[in-house]
Amino acid sequence: MQFELMLINVDATLFDVVTTIHKVYRNLAKRDGLALPASFLDRIVDVRGSSKERLDREFYRLASLREEADVLIEEAITEKILKDQILSDNAETFLRYLNENRIPYGFVSSMSNHHMDRILKKYPFLTPVIHLTQSEVLEGKPEPDLYLKACRKANVHPNQVLVVENSTLGVASAFLARATVVFIESVTTRNEDEAYYSFQEFEDLNQLMLQIRPRTSCAVPQLELILS
Repeated sequence: MQFELMLINVDATLFDVVTTIHKVYRNLAKRDGLALPASFLDRIVDVRGSSKERLDREFYRLASLREEADVLIEEAITEKILKDQILSDNAETFLRYLNENRIPYGFVSSMSNHHMDRILKKYPFLTPVIHLTQSEVLEGKPEPDLYLKACRKANVHPNQVLVVENSTLGVASAFLARATVVFIESVTTRNEDEAYYSFQEFEDLNQLMLQIRPRTSCAVPQLELILS
């Protein structure tokens, strides 16, 4: 299968963001004696708009922690960037492979724009053709807004995009945008919903790297996913 662009949800695949968010909420919930269901953690990273409203109604006591949590998350991610601890395992190897083979890629993220900008400036090997954060769209995942806008920004039709995701909500979002999506089992493990929406699953970035290659017969750089 050939594609014009790879869009990567960087929050757990490339950057250590999701575990940071989860850690903040775990600490606050423990302090206040609140239960912290896995279903809340699975959704908190990507909520925006109506998905945020639904989550707040369902977990109204945890919703009261959001303002404090946002401040602590901001500080924790900033510290990880300053201490050079933000990159996930194998991220640099994977991205250098894409760069060396002229495989075009873009980033999407739940991070703030200024965090994304700081990371891009800190690591010169990060060369996405576009990057987009959740703050730039009205609705969070599983709505397709983020991926649809990223495709428009890159001027590529969604059916020519390979999305790399790490959450069930993200997989559903990319699927609804009509992109082909693969799942990296990083923070969340695969389940029936993810298996339905994703085209293929991989244990980590190294396994995915073995299955993609540049398509050299085209004037414009493209990539090819090798079916296993």
